[in-house]
Amino acid sequence: MDDLFRIEEKRKSAVDIVVDRIKELLIEKKLKPGDMIPSEPVLATNLQVSRGSIREAMKILSAYGIVEVRRGAGTFISSAANQKNFDPLLFRILVSDPDYKSLIEIREMMERGIVDLIFRNANDEDLKRLDDAMKEFDTIESQDMVDRELGDSADIEYHRIMGEITHNKIVSNIYNFIIDMFSPTINSSYGYKTHKAMHQAIMEKNYIKAMEMVREHTGVWSISHLKIEE
Repeated sequence: MDDLFRIEEKRKSAVDIVVDRIKELLIEKKLKPGDMIPSEPVLATNLQVSRGSIREAMKILSAYGIVEVRRGAGTFISSAANQKNFDPLLFRILVSDPDYKSLIEIREMMERGIVDLIFRNANDEDLKRLDDAMKEFDTIESQDMVDRELGDSADIEYHRIMGEITHNKIVSNIYNFIIDMFSPTINSSYGYKTHKAMHQAIMEKNYIKAMEMVREHTGVWSISHLKIEE
């Protein structure tokens, strides 16, 4: 019985020590994008791990897009412009096998938040970008034989611009991987009308109507998602 109350301390691996220290320094803003990371020998000495562990940790951080190795120059904290195809947060969400209700809720929550920030932060130039994207969408959808791939691409591009004109990089990044997650389920043939109505409300600066259309647009998407699943 006494054994039930024994705490067995979990020791971090040497690689985890390196990865966690980099993470801590980024959170504390002691490391910033573009900063050069000390050499392997220096890191190995300071963190009391082997150089092999340092190399393995850097491979992991490089795969996540956190660091970039510049041949002949050294290892640096990645800049915001350095984007990796592999997004660990998106991957974690996908392998968690989220249920249908959760997907609808996260989509609606994100869309409402994005529209709210557009009303707060977007300027006239931003709204023109959004309007131009909607006109491109309109042009594609007005064709007799609509190219669904082009329509879906225009739909996705519109949403990416929505994220950008919030002028909140954190929100925009999160929204981008949400878009990536939902892109296979986007079917512009179902969502075009409600999408256009939402856009018109944004352009007219009608906050209440825009929020109503977010919910309606999400509802239409959920129906199209079901049809894809079938």
